[in-house]
Amino acid sequence: MTDLLTTYRPTKVLLQLDPNLAEGTYSGRVKIDYEFTGETPESKIQASRDFQWTSVRLATFYEFNEGYPVYASVDSEDYVHDTETEILTIPLGTPLTPETTQNGFYINLEWTGPINAPGSTDGLYAVDETTLEANMRDGNAHKVFPCYEGGVSAKFWFTVITDERTRVETNLDDAGHEDFEGRVKNNFYTDEQLTIEDVSIRITPIIDME
Repeated sequence: MTDLLTTYRPTKVLLQLDPNLAEGTYSGRVKIDYEFTGETPESKIQASRDFQWTSVRLATFYEFNEGYPVYASVDSEDYVHDTETEILTIPLGTPLTPETTQNGFYINLEWTGPINAPGSTDGLYAVDETTLEANMRDGNAHKVFPCYEGGVSAKFWFTVITDERTRVETNLDDAGHEDFEGRVKNNFYTDEQLTIEDVSIRITPIIDME
């Protein structure tokens, strides 16, 4: 929904999904960096009415420490999630400008959401009892994670937390794997600007070939 982006736009998206197919739910986390072109009093983003928020945070540049930026992160306690329009509105306090955000600004959102049952193709859904897919097309991406649909491009970093016997198929580049609390973080990225509609995700079990 590009009409939300009047004075700002996303430049980088870091998305993490942690699905629990047996329970039919997943937890998600997304960090979105923004660039501003004018005075902005609030941030708006598309988000499914089914999301239950566990954290909504804003981070603005504070200072440089040995050449690296340090950000001050605060909880947003007065955000509004309109479940009719499926828009999350986050007041920014003092309006932000290109000058006050030249060293960076981002939001960090955490939520839980449903994995839709087999037969559905909405958002994150089960193909069968072992396989998941994420539908990012036709207005479904915001049912997977808070985002901007309608051809808005950004750089993407993507992580899926799975067990060791699971494979993640995506059109993003492989960025390696990490052990995580007895499970695996599967990491992916792209150096080029992509729209969310360009991203594909499929999570399947690894089947041994005899």
